[in-house]
Amino acid sequence: MALPNHAQSSTCDSSAAGIYRASPAKLMVYGNGTTSQVKEVIAQLGGTKAFVVTGRSLYEKTPVIKNVEKYLNEMHGGTFYKIGQHAPIQLIREATEMMSESGCDILVSVGGGSPIDSAKAIAHNIHKETGKWIPSIAIPTTLSVAETTQNAGFTTDEGHKIAVSDPEQVPKAVIYDGENAVYTPMNLWLSTGMRALDHAVELMYHPLASEVPTKRLCLEAIKDLFTYLPQSKTNPNDAGVRSKLFLACYASLFPFLFSGGVGLSHSIGHAIGASYAIPHGVTSCLSLAPVVRLKASNPNEAKQIARIVPYIGKETTGDYSKDAHVVADAIANLVEELGLKTTLTAYHVPTGDEEEDAIASRALHGDKGHNDFANLKQIIRALY
Repeated sequence: MALPNHAQSSTCDSSAAGIYRASPAKLMVYGNGTTSQVKEVIAQLGGTKAFVVTGRSLYEKTPVIKNVEKYLNEMHGGTFYKIGQHAPIQLIREATEMMSESGCDILVSVGGGSPIDSAKAIAHNIHKETGKWIPSIAIPTTLSVAETTQNAGFTTDEGHKIAVSDPEQVPKAVIYDGENAVYTPMNLWLSTGMRALDHAVELMYHPLASEVPTKRLCLEAIKDLFTYLPQSKTNPNDAGVRSKLFLACYASLFPFLFSGGVGLSHSIGHAIGASYAIPHGVTSCLSLAPVVRLKASNPNEAKQIARIVPYIGKETTGDYSKDAHVVADAIANLVEELGLKTTLTAYHVPTGDEEEDAIASRALHGDKGHNDFANLKQIIRALY
């Protein structure tokens, strides 16, 4: 059946001008069993010995890290497995020291956003000390998509989330292997899938996102995330579906160089994530639908969000604001279908105007005069 005329025209925005800045990513390998190619990938990047960065659960409770070390064989020069949620800075310092003493010339991060961001931060620290950039390879086990960006977020000793950013921090290669992902707990897997959806939706109205390839890929990513996340929940041991979701997450934040935040939903996530120990995937489950409803009142942003409607199997109304609300409702329904609906109360976030004010201020980097400040406080209040 043909889509309505508005839907057909809304899938492309060729009138907008823009620039696409390619990242220094060189290689993406995907498919079940592709972790076995890690030595060939290292060789293509000019490396000889790899230092593995990961978390304790993957190391102690799954065969994933042992398999990576086995495939590395004589190229394995050490493993740091203590990286925790939100990448605490003291562990990054410890890992940097181990890496510096190991004689390794390439980093291999295995896991979710915290190990991948930690590898970027380790490379950043070594560059500060030596002036040399150590390249990295990412082998993700979640859908958080840290492997495509130049930003590395980590948590200070005081519990604040900060970041370092440089194009050289982008992993030079990514290996997406669904066989690694079947060991990822389902709630973590699905919630980071919502994080990938958060990337794709917010990039539709990001001022630096180009029409091609970024927004076109985001639309395809959104379609696949809506399709395959429920399938993955139904069939948790299907490595093929997990590989399809890896490709969707890559498309959701296809490597391009930009600085600053992705969007308001991400800013809320950073404001509540590290401060209250809420995983970033969960923060997206909380914040994305309400932010999209807020964006529906902005004609330019609503127009971009409305383009999503035919990609999630919905009928367009011909009204951009109404269509943006259709998208927001679909996101909220997906969160519920995946069993991920939650509240700030469930994570013991204190209530009250003072706390809401502090969260909103952190999300807007201290700018209480921002146009969205009052609206943001309303969103936060509704999340309890």
